[in-house]
Amino acid sequence: MQEKIYLRPLCLNDVSEKYLSWVNDPYITEYLGIGKKCLKYQDLVKYVEDSPKNGRYNFAVITKNSKNHIGNCSIYSINQENKKFEIGWFIGDKNFWGGHYSTMVIFYLHKIGFLKMGLKKCIGYVDKKHVKARMTNKFAGYKEIGRENRRMEKENITTTNITLEITKREWLANAKKLHVQYPELYII
Repeated sequence: MQEKIYLRPLCLNDVSEKYLSWVNDPYITEYLGIGKKCLKYQDLVKYVEDSPKNGRYNFAVITKNSKNHIGNCSIYSINQENKKFEIGWFIGDKNFWGGHYSTMVIFYLHKIGFLKMGLKKCIGYVDKKHVKARMTNKFAGYKEIGRENRRMEKENITTTNITLEITKREWLANAKKLHVQYPELYII
């Protein structure tokens, strides 16, 4: 049986050698916005401290029974005028890759954004080559609304980003389906 997860605010105690190893592992960060930087402990401390000032809500992804910190996620780019937001996440502990962990993270981020923060639409972006994330987003209820080529100068490559969106109404409909299929994992 897959272990359940919960999200809690990311704090300075979460900045650890484990977290640092995740963000410096090119296989984990291949499709994340941090690029190929070599981050240091102090970079993570600054990120955790500065995020609330920048309107970014960061969460640690924790397993319910074993209390393992297995990844991080965020709600950011909140536009109160049009009630839109973006999310980001990664599962850093490779022992938890697969299963429903990423989908559960998306589910709970949407639950926070739509139900607790009163937002109406979540916009997402995924690299065309990131097949697993595309499948996860589709399972989570996103629909594709566009594509855009993007040049990454430092890596000297061009990528295609797929723009996705899900509305609160669409999320609620999908959340009900997920809850019926997997009642122990997706609690509305």
